[in-house]
Amino acid sequence: MGKGYKKKAAIISAMVILSAVFMAIVASAFGSEAVSEGGRRAEAVPNEVIVCFKDIMTASAAQESLVARHGGEILDKEPALNCVLVRVKDVKKFIKEIARESAVAYAEPNYIAKATYTPNDPLYEKQWGLPAIKADKAWDVQMGNKSVKIAIVDTGIDYTHEDLNASYVSGGYDFVNNDSDPMDDNGHGTHCAGIAAAVIDNRKGIAGVAQVSIMAEKVLNRWGFGSYWDISRGIVHATQNGADVISMSLGGDAFSFTLWKACLYAWKNGCVLVAAAGNEGKSRISYPAKFRTVICVGAIDKDNARCDFSNYGPQMELVAPGKSILSTYLGNKYAYMSGTSMATPFVAGVAALVWSQNSSLCNQKVRIILAKTADDLGKKGWDIEYGFGKVDAEEAVNVTSTLSTRIAETRTAEMFASAC
Repeated sequence: MGKGYKKKAAIISAMVILSAVFMAIVASAFGSEAVSEGGRRAEAVPNEVIVCFKDIMTASAAQESLVARHGGEILDKEPALNCVLVRVKDVKKFIKEIARESAVAYAEPNYIAKATYTPNDPLYEKQWGLPAIKADKAWDVQMGNKSVKIAIVDTGIDYTHEDLNASYVSGGYDFVNNDSDPMDDNGHGTHCAGIAAAVIDNRKGIAGVAQVSIMAEKVLNRWGFGSYWDISRGIVHATQNGADVISMSLGGDAFSFTLWKACLYAWKNGCVLVAAAGNEGKSRISYPAKFRTVICVGAIDKDNARCDFSNYGPQMELVAPGKSILSTYLGNKYAYMSGTSMATPFVAGVAALVWSQNSSLCNQKVRIILAKTADDLGKKGWDIEYGFGKVDAEEAVNVTSTLSTRIAETRTAEMFASAC
């Protein structure tokens, strides 16, 4: 892979805070407090801390006793990560004190992430993104299998939509309202779901990349904001409920051990994780796209050029169409949106096509195929703006059909320590 992926293996300190405009929106719409991270400020849920325990302490009573001794109250638990969400009076003081306990692995603020789309007025009358990634040609070989499942970790999905209801399956969860009905009240998740898996040949609306199943993990609220705790739990829940591909069109600026741990949990359990690079147009990648276990996706326009809003950096892996993308929206409607959020489900959909073609592949090999078959853009070979290049559905499916051992011997495979 080169220098980019070697850097991705390292844990990187927290990134820059959102703009003043974002801070004002968060304060009014979500409720947040600023937390100093490495000389910068990141947004976090007020009075909430995530505490992760070492393996020596798994008993619920012992965890509650330790937290209470430091003045905290456990609000929620995630057994798969051995972490708890705690309400405290003084975040800094609590973290400083409880981190000294021998049974505690770490404690951190419950950071906030946001949906990464940039709304735009309609510019095109058709879905230029599908032929751009050669999905139409891939469909001659593989259109998708309903046994493959994509989890949309986002604002939920409007599962009543005429172009989504036939692909939607239950099993997701609403972590915003704490119920089993992940209905979308924002539109962002519905838009992403349509890009990945809107129904083909139903004489309605648009076509999705893959004819597979989609489930919803609602982790962002009606304004498009959500906490790292909810996102982490959504990732774990999707993994435990049969997701093959986890699509995350969201991102935050701060590094989080909990979010890192959740992504690692999903990866180790066989999922392919895909996330948006971010929309500031700068040389920095949002979390969770920055993690080694996650495919980082940037956005390109109709001319195969990096969109000016698309972030880039050493963790960039693939790019996909992200400007003026037509997809499903709330209330049986369709809308154009732009952003790395829109690029992400294109890649998730292609990963699902590959798995539909060969269900015996492990997540690592699916990822290698996507990188190996990408259309090289920008500088020759991998680069920080385009990664390995534009995802190519046709080539990815064709390679999967004629898969040989040579693909595991390519330089692309060097990005992973071992083959599964």
